[in-house]
Amino acid sequence: MYLTIADDGVTLHDPERVNDFYASYRQRLTPARLHEVMVEHAGGELLPDGNHVMVPVETLRRLAAGQVDEGWDHKFAGMLSYAQDKGWMSEDGTAVRAHLEREM
Repeated sequence: MYLTIADDGVTLHDPERVNDFYASYRQRLTPARLHEVMVEHAGGELLPDGNHVMVPVETLRRLAAGQVDEGWDHKFAGMLSYAQDKGWMSEDGTAVRAHLEREM
């Protein structure tokens, strides 16, 4: 699954594919604007390294609603458990880290 970040908001794509998670944005977005859009749309935040974002778990659930089958929650929980084991979750477990890729 991946999150796209654009001037008009954040969108979740391929939510059924829980074995791969990343975020992408259009080249024209500056880091400041990227962070602003994410905050405005409850999409999370840009991390200081500029290469990752932290995305709230509840945002992913909200964006996946209506796109996934009833077994998705179980698969998603497995993804979050794997992310926790790798150190890719926030300390309180409410957000997951995603690598940020720039679209050309």
